[in-house]
Amino acid sequence: MTSKTLFARIGFGGFVLAAAMMTTPAVAAADPITDFLCGTGSAQFCPPPLAPFLPPPPAPAPQSAPPAHAPSTFQYKNCTEARDAGAAPVYRDEYGYGPHLDRDNDGIGCE
Repeated sequence: MTSKTLFARIGFGGFVLAAAMMTTPAVAAADPITDFLCGTGSAQFCPPPLAPFLPPPPAPAPQSAPPAHAPSTFQYKNCTEARDAGAAPVYRDEYGYGPHLDRDNDGIGCE
């Protein structure tokens, strides 16, 4: 082999090496063969891209349990009306109770 062809082969090899270094990404993968093949644009050899990390959605706020007995909107006008109906004393969260019937605000009206 003559020195002229030897330098030509080294020059061509250097050119190929420089081209390969320019087309490959700066961060190499664990497998250099896969890294080289993916850098050349051949997607059949590339691993699928990783899905982006998304934090889990926040947990829904706990809902308070509905009251066992929902208070009614009906209220006796006064204690005389509650006594005449036979409902006195009227307790808070019972049918017919109203805050105007409970003077000391202890939850018992018309006591």
